[in-house]
Amino acid sequence: MYYEFYLDVYFLEDLVMNCLVLSIAGQVQKVRASLWRIVLAGVLGALISCAAVVLPIHRSAVLTALCGLLSCPVMALAAFGRKGRCAFIQMSVSVACFALFLGAIWQILRVEFSVPFAASVPGGYFLARLLWDAWRRMQSRTKYIYEVTLARGGRKIRLKGLLDSGNRLVQPGTLRPVHIADFEEMQKLLSEEETRELAGLLQLKAEQAASGKFTLIPFQSIGNGEGVLPAILLDGICIKHGESAWSTKGVLVAVSKTAVSSRGEYQMILHPHILE
Repeated sequence: MYYEFYLDVYFLEDLVMNCLVLSIAGQVQKVRASLWRIVLAGVLGALISCAAVVLPIHRSAVLTALCGLLSCPVMALAAFGRKGRCAFIQMSVSVACFALFLGAIWQILRVEFSVPFAASVPGGYFLARLLWDAWRRMQSRTKYIYEVTLARGGRKIRLKGLLDSGNRLVQPGTLRPVHIADFEEMQKLLSEEETRELAGLLQLKAEQAASGKFTLIPFQSIGNGEGVLPAILLDGICIKHGESAWSTKGVLVAVSKTAVSSRGEYQMILHPHILE
């Protein structure tokens, strides 16, 4: 059985795909390259692919794969230059990963769904962009989420806290920063009597803390108007983010009747002064 193979068409298709791979790799790695360098790198990659087809290399799957891997650092060097050994290796790996990923998408679209090349290539590219943007949004949401440990009277609880620069809640008079935590979590640090008293304060069934253990903190917020939140002084707080950690003694934590995160991503809102 014989197949007609048009080398010029193969070259152009590979050139277009290489340019798209280099474009998205540069965006992900936040490295800029001029259009002519991306096109030049795409041409080099396409020439290597054509050489693998014309020469006896294509008879060996191993040699073909090695040839494809070789084109990645060549294209990375031509498009973005060599800005340090680590940066060059990172960019080469990024180009290789996106080449495999986008190549798989294009192959599925063309073979499984019979999508023409003119539609499958931009379709795969924009699908990859959508996936990357979704991943980046998810990472940005977790960037300011910390592992938090609260301590009071020998009891400790662990939860997740969002470091919110918009939290400017302070205790009147002392100007002590105030954090905010969910009622469901805070009651684990309280006795049964304290929990009942706190529940009464949250339900506005008590205008002041009879035991004197709770402080009422006035607040104002957009959408929720104004009001007061009961707060209690804890023995200490420790927050961690990666390898970094901060701890403070004698922290004031206000209690919210409703969950501070509608999605349950965190159970506490940290005051930004905790890092100072």
